[in-house]
Amino acid sequence: MLALALFSWWYTTAWKGVAARLTERLDRTLGFFSVGLLFRTLFDPFRQIAAGQVRGGLDAKFRAFADRTFSRFVGAFMRTLFILIGLASALGIFIFGIIQMIVWPLIPLLPLIAVIGILQGWTL
Repeated sequence: MLALALFSWWYTTAWKGVAARLTERLDRTLGFFSVGLLFRTLFDPFRQIAAGQVRGGLDAKFRAFADRTFSRFVGAFMRTLFILIGLASALGIFIFGIIQMIVWPLIPLLPLIAVIGILQGWTL
């Protein structure tokens, strides 16, 4: 009876738990890298405190415009870099999780596979 309960748990509740943990790990990874926020603020200035109106001549206004434009390009580059790192991390976690989901139902068969391997002369 215990073996049947363990078998039932392994292929229902525990397998669903593995899938839930995969989803949770993906959410935490995307949240850690703030991928959604980085997409929304992709072209915002990068660490620029004063981006308001500039008083002065045309050269001062042009310099402020150039500074803001450069800051936006730097911000877009840095945010794109972090988005790519976050998505690559999420992809790695996703691939590992899919492999885990595929291997999960095979784990109870490993002792049987080991015994067959030993009987056929495989070495461990």
